Amino acid sequence: MNKLSTVIRFTFMNRVRARAFVVTTLIFAVVLTVMINLPAIIAKFSSSDETTKIGIVGKDTEVTKALQSFYANQPGLGMQLVPLGDGGSKEANAKLGKEKLEAKEIEGYLEFESEAASGFPKATYYTKASMGGSMETKLKTALQSVKTEIVVKDIGLTAEQRAKLNAPVSLQTIQVQEGSSGKTESQMVLAYVLVYALLFLLYMTVIGYGNMVATEITAEKSSRVMEVLISSVSPLKQMFGKIIGICLLGLVQIAVFIAVVTANLFIPQNMEKLRSLNIEMGDIQLSLIGYFVLFYLLGYFIYATIFASVGSLVSRTEEVGQAIMPVMFLIIAAFMIAMFGLQNPNAPFVVAMSFVPFFSPLIMFLRIGMSDPALWEVWLSIAITAATMLALGWLAAKIYRVGVLMYGKRPTFKEFRKAMKAFKVS
Repeated sequence: MNKLSTVIRFTFMNRVRARAFVVTTLIFAVVLTVMINLPAIIAKFSSSDETTKIGIVGKDTEVTKALQSFYANQPGLGMQLVPLGDGGSKEANAKLGKEKLEAKEIEGYLEFESEAASGFPKATYYTKASMGGSMETKLKTALQSVKTEIVVKDIGLTAEQRAKLNAPVSLQTIQVQEGSSGKTESQMVLAYVLVYALLFLLYMTVIGYGNMVATEITAEKSSRVMEVLISSVSPLKQMFGKIIGICLLGLVQIAVFIAVVTANLFIPQNMEKLRSLNIEMGDIQLSLIGYFVLFYLLGYFIYATIFASVGSLVSRTEEVGQAIMPVMFLIIAAFMIAMFGLQNPNAPFVVAMSFVPFFSPLIMFLRIGMSDPALWEVWLSIAITAATMLALGWLAAKIYRVGVLMYGKRPTFKEFRKAMKAFKVS
C-alpha cells in the first residue's frame, strides 16, 4: 500500500507542478470566465444609445402611426421608425429608401401597400442585410401587436377588457416522476446543463487524461526506466498508481473549473440574468450531483485501464496515437449517442445503450437527468459498469506486466497466455 501511495503521489505531484498543466488550467479558467460573462461584456462595450433606425416610405396612415407609437413606448427594444415621406409613386418611394440606405442613415425601410381585404395592409421590408435575420421576426411581432390593437379598438373594448386580453398566459412545465412531485422547469434546465457538462467533461478528460496515462507509460518504457520501476513496484500497484494519480489531477482541474463557474455565476448581474430565465441555483438536485461524480469516476476508470494496457504494448510514444485509435472510436460513439439521447432520452436504442458498460457512464446519467428511469435500472447499470471496470482492471494488470517488458514487437497471443498463467496479481 505504501508503494501504491508513493506512485500516486509521485504521478500527481509531477504532473500538477508541470507548467503545461498550470497554463492549460489558467487558459480554460479565463475562457470559462469570458463565456459566462460574454453577454455582459458585449452589453458594456455596445453603445447604450445605439438605436436601429428603420425608415417608412409612403403616406402616414393609422398603421404607420401606431407602429411608430409602439416603438416609441418601448425604448428597450432599441428600434426607431423614421418617416421618409411620400414620393408620390412606388418608384419614387423606392428611390428615396435606397438613397437613405446608401447613406447608411437607416438599416432598412418599410413600405405598405393598399389596404388588404382583412383590413390590414401588406408590409414589405427592404434591407441590404442577409435575409431571414432577427429583424424580420421583430417587425412581424410589432406589426402583429399593432394589428391586434387596431382590431380591439375598432371593436370598442373597454380599457379593462383590453388589459385582460393582453395579459400574458402563465404556463409552468413539470416533469412527472414516480415517487416524487416531479421536476420543475428550473430543475429540468439545470439538469440539462449538468448532463451537458458531464458529457463534455467525460469526453474531454477521457481523451486528455487517458491519452496522458498511455503516453506516460510508453515514455517510461521507451526510456528503459520501466525496467527499474517494475523491479521495485508490482505491475498492479504501478499501473493503478498512475491511473489514480492522473485521476486526482483531473479532479483538481475540474474542481478549479467548477469554482470558476460558481464564482462567475454568483456575480450579481449573472444572478439577475438567471432569475430572468426562471432559473434558481437552489433547484440543483443533490442526488444528480452524486450520480454526476459516480458516473464520472466509473467512466474514467473504465477507459483509463484500457489506455494503460494499450500504452504498455507500445514501444515508442509516436505510436501511441495510432494504438489508442480504436478506444477513441468507442468514446466518440458514446458521445454521439448521448447527443442523440439529449433530444429523445427514452428512445429504445438509448435505453439499451445505457446498460452497455462503455456507454453507460454517459447514457445512464443522461437518462437520470433528462427522464425518469426506474431505480433498479440505474443501479443495474452501475453494477454492470463497476463489474466491467474491475474485470478490465484485472485484465489490464496482466497485459501491463507482459507488455511493459517487451520491446521492438508486440507480444503474441501465445506469449500473453503463457505470461498470464504465470502471473499473480500482487
